[in-house]
Amino acid sequence: MQPSVETFLNAERQALTPARLDSFRRGVIASKLKLYRLLDDVSGQGARIYGIGAPSRAATMVNYVGLDDGIVSSILEIKGSHKIGRYMPGTLIPVADEEQLLADQPDYALLFSWHIADELVPKLRDRGYRGRFIVPLPEPRLVE
Repeated sequence: MQPSVETFLNAERQALTPARLDSFRRGVIASKLKLYRLLDDVSGQGARIYGIGAPSRAATMVNYVGLDDGIVSSILEIKGSHKIGRYMPGTLIPVADEEQLLADQPDYALLFSWHIADELVPKLRDRGYRGRFIVPLPEPRLVE
């Protein structure tokens, strides 16, 4: 084994203590509950929520948080995607062409590509979306 690999593995062993892993686990659970509460509040007011982007991280989040078509009406994907016309795995949430965002103008767009939310929001605004955005991570928040 290379010395640099050995150094890295030792540092990793020291960092991944049971206490740190437990803290991480609690943080993940808290984030899940915060997002669910936010989505439940919004959908409980009769608002329509469309998800934007159906990457694998979206399927993981949808299933972990326990979202269904009663909360998220559809998930939109780029034109030509083989996912269009199907359902988000493990749910009855349909996957549709992203043009539905502009045609339907839902109240909220849930950004499954949260890591690039700062880039997506202005682009979607420029294309004509007038609703609000939900950025699920690292802390669930609404964006005007």
